[in-house]
Amino acid sequence: MSRRSIEKHIKFNEDEYAIVSRRSKKMEMRVGTYIRTISVQGSIKVFKLKELNDVYKAMNKIGVNLNQIATVVNSTGSVYQKDMEDVLEEMKELRIILEDWLSPLEAEELL
Repeated sequence: MSRRSIEKHIKFNEDEYAIVSRRSKKMEMRVGTYIRTISVQGSIKVFKLKELNDVYKAMNKIGVNLNQIATVVNSTGSVYQKDMEDVLEEMKELRIILEDWLSPLEAEELL
């Protein structure tokens, strides 16, 4: 992307600027970035990601189990079938959690 070289000056009344300022703070953006993004893209979408905790916990559980399996493999040179089945079952659970989390996900459009 090229460096921005075109500069435009715009004027707001106090109420307009208060709205733009409030919205940019809500989006955790600088005012100029907010104005440029909303002007070019037409909208800014925000996703609430608090539900990702379940996904994180499921992935962490799988990672811990894989580390334990790797430790056993490195020390014994073999893998236990039960360990692999447990990891595969956890992967299935993670897939279900992801599908449950992603299917209703809708962006909140802020204008």
